[in-house]
Amino acid sequence: MPEESDFPVRDDPSFSQHGGRFMLSIRRKGLAGISSVFTIALALVLGPTALATGPVVHNVTAGGPDACTFFGFPHPGCDGNFSLVADEYADGSVSGQYTDRFARGDGFHAVVDCLSVAGDDAWVSGVITSGIFTDPDTGEEFDLTCLPVATRVRDNGSSSNDPADQITFSWIGDPTPCTDQFDYDMFDAPEGQVRVR
Repeated sequence: MPEESDFPVRDDPSFSQHGGRFMLSIRRKGLAGISSVFTIALALVLGPTALATGPVVHNVTAGGPDACTFFGFPHPGCDGNFSLVADEYADGSVSGQYTDRFARGDGFHAVVDCLSVAGDDAWVSGVITSGIFTDPDTGEEFDLTCLPVATRVRDNGSSSNDPADQITFSWIGDPTPCTDQFDYDMFDAPEGQVRVR
């Protein structure tokens, strides 16, 4: 917790008067902290892609409303939306993003670090880079940052005559690597689109 003495006062040179307003200048120490956080975040997002070599051998995309028909709701998306994109390169490296939005604005964003494809099914896992879950009973908020997360999606075709594509829940805290191809229960996502290549 910062001490009161850590904040500049009106007579402190870090304040400058301009047009009758006082403006706080960012101290070098604070700027270094901000740039360090930005550098780490950028490395998490761009690092895997920058290290990948060779062509993309698998590409998976999914997007749309959550699969709420499982809970008896007639309209999908009762709880938010789900999206992911993941690429596996010829050298075996993987990059991608995965987002799941929950009710009341909660949800998470994750960096994908594992992709496994078998036919029309794809298993994806990674690490949550930011996210919050609010307990609906107590109102207590839980930080999901740094937890593992996994899911599975199925591409059942793109024609209106094909069965609905399918997704699973986001399994937060599940350290199962995607290469285990765990048999998560699948739920129809009739208003969503999954593509497994």
